[in-house]
Amino acid sequence: MGKKEASDELIDEAYGQAVRVLRDCIHKRGFKASAKVGGYPQVWARDSMITLLGASFVNDKKIQNAIRASFDILRKNISPLGIIPNNVDVRTLKPNFQASADGGLWFVTGTAVFFEQSGDAAFLKKNYPAVKKILRWYEYRDVDQSGLMSMQEASDWEDLFATRGKGFYVNVLLYRALRAAGSIARTLGKRGEADAFFKKARTARRIINKRFWCTGKDDMFCHITDCFGEEPPSAKKIAFWKGKGAFHSKKILKDESYYLPYLTFRDFGEWFDSFGNILAVLSGIADKKRSETILRFIKKYKIADPFPIKAIYPPVLPGEKDWRDYYKLSNLNLPGQYHNGGIWPFLGGFYTAALMKMKKYSEARGVLELLARLNKKGGDSEWEFNECFHGKTGRPIGKAEQAWSAGMYIYAYESVRRKKAPFF
Repeated sequence: MGKKEASDELIDEAYGQAVRVLRDCIHKRGFKASAKVGGYPQVWARDSMITLLGASFVNDKKIQNAIRASFDILRKNISPLGIIPNNVDVRTLKPNFQASADGGLWFVTGTAVFFEQSGDAAFLKKNYPAVKKILRWYEYRDVDQSGLMSMQEASDWEDLFATRGKGFYVNVLLYRALRAAGSIARTLGKRGEADAFFKKARTARRIINKRFWCTGKDDMFCHITDCFGEEPPSAKKIAFWKGKGAFHSKKILKDESYYLPYLTFRDFGEWFDSFGNILAVLSGIADKKRSETILRFIKKYKIADPFPIKAIYPPVLPGEKDWRDYYKLSNLNLPGQYHNGGIWPFLGGFYTAALMKMKKYSEARGVLELLARLNKKGGDSEWEFNECFHGKTGRPIGKAEQAWSAGMYIYAYESVRRKKAPFF
């Protein structure tokens, strides 16, 4: 067997194993985040909606029913204010609202994706009131009327990490959800509501690009003051504040261009947030030039090495301003691990799709093969589709049989097969 044939065989085998993992994660209440005992026996909002990006392609009635059940259990537990729970335990049916900054946005996006795949108008009508209620709640998170939402620390998918204030990833997701809601409203014949959603999306895209994109030459003081509605400061004022130690200059990646991970009062994050930047490419937040810059950045710093792809770069080290003692909880977020520079297969699926969107076909196929090899690695057996891996060694350090690891492999597979990034 030649090298090409062996590679094709591995990629196809990984697809079959991914479908198996999805089936193992099925519960009558929806997709559990992981299948194994000791894993995550809950339907998670972000996990289940990300999982469906790939699962919706699988012609399997049980898998399709699990997608619908995931929507049902989340929708039934929406709060009076419009908060989709972070997760719902399938054993106790108890909802958990901790770290739910992005779950509702994924629910809105997932609704549009599943309708695109199923064509089920009844499903769309049933979910639309929840979609409006969810987005209404996010309006209240625009605390300074800037057009962007704010979040508490560690309340998005990186629920043990110091992203806070105006998180970049959640605001890119807000843009994507507003676009999805506009498409849903338009399909249902609600033109006025559709126009309003699309207008808010355009505003969000404009402000995100103005505030978060760092050229490496910008004065960061301008980013954070403008973000909170203040007038751009004069050079004299900037020098005054720096002299008083009230503002720090950029310390890492000084000459690089990318989207910053968060902005908050007189402060900003400096690391490269892989998920946010990749979603910016996929969603159209980033234009072609910025998209190419982001993909070059990933290659330059080997963020997809040894496997695709690390959550952030570089890891936050003890003593740095974004280090927290809670990173040491169960040694999860030590440098190079978990959110702090660990490798996540589900992110590798998004990365593969971003490469396909930018017509880097051969490179995307190479990443897909790496992703297959990654999902084959296991602590106890092959084809574990583990949750995450060590950023340097590639050793599995998460829960086995993770639904979104499997679902996003299927999505990456379909992206390469179709030569496009579906749903984006």
